[in-house]
Amino acid sequence: MHGQAVTAFGKPLEAITVDLPALKGAEARVRVTGCGVCHSDVHIHDGKFDMGKDAPAVELPTALLPLIMGHEIEGVVEALGPEAAQKNPHVKVGDRVAVFPWIGCQVCAACVRGEQHLCAANQGLGTRIHGGYADTVHVPIAEALIPCGNLPPGAGGVAMCSGLTAYAAYLKIAGMEKGAPILLIGLGGVGLAGLAAAAALHDGPIIAADVSASARATALERGATEAVDPADPKALEALMARGDIVGAIDFVGAPATLGFAIGAIRRGGRVVVVGLYGGAIPLPIPSLPFKAMSLMGSYVGSLKEANDLMALMREGRIAPPLMHERPLAEANAALDDLRGGQVVGRMVLRP
Repeated sequence: MHGQAVTAFGKPLEAITVDLPALKGAEARVRVTGCGVCHSDVHIHDGKFDMGKDAPAVELPTALLPLIMGHEIEGVVEALGPEAAQKNPHVKVGDRVAVFPWIGCQVCAACVRGEQHLCAANQGLGTRIHGGYADTVHVPIAEALIPCGNLPPGAGGVAMCSGLTAYAAYLKIAGMEKGAPILLIGLGGVGLAGLAAAAALHDGPIIAADVSASARATALERGATEAVDPADPKALEALMARGDIVGAIDFVGAPATLGFAIGAIRRGGRVVVVGLYGGAIPLPIPSLPFKAMSLMGSYVGSLKEANDLMALMREGRIAPPLMHERPLAEANAALDDLRGGQVVGRMVLRP
């Protein structure tokens, strides 16, 4: 496989060639046709995840390197191992597929209960082992291959992270109270995916919050009932006065956005944190029981949730994400643009 790899944290990606192993068991080889560029890729490229000023950053081990990043992978099945058909009878050589990248050890308690994305020994494509910033990818389990049907090019791959993360987070507030409003904070790539899921599945008002006027306008075009600026103090006052917001999803994960979410929900409401921006908030512990609120995190999603999401997308119930393609050779420029906040929707690298 030929790919663009992190060879030193914080340095430009370099072109490398990796010999692929012969397929055994239920392994598969996929010819990559597109790979989304995720904010997590920026953190991996930097070699650390910022936890805020009150906690040290999580440093990634140099033992990971060289690493071909990219976990939003779409492509065509090129070859299957001898046991692949038994594990996944729904795909064959030549099929166009999305690749579920959050692959676990398959034997621990998390994997057995269907949550391999939470496996402590996770071997995520593009995060722990070579991923999709390449022309080919080696997939350890055939179950990770999900048919794309007639989705637009790149949509299936992007669904495997931004789409899945947003969908799984939405499920954590879905059905709490029929017809009740929900709040979505941060309308970047993941936030817009969350809006697409909510617009298709939620039976009540959807309030979008973003400091960008253009993002708010996009949210209204794509299904939000109303859009507010969280930097405006009157916006939070108005939401608190309503007293009916049952759940909020923070797609940013910053002190200001989480504080906005906690303030906006009604008593007994739920806040789900998805974003990894970093930072900390002072939260008086008595406020949790006084407000009877739930505060929880959500990390990507399970293989079942990925299959369910793809089924909804193939049926046309959930709209495909905003995307634009760039050549794989522009991977460094794509990361710089994302780091600089110059991207709306999702960039998809094309080998």
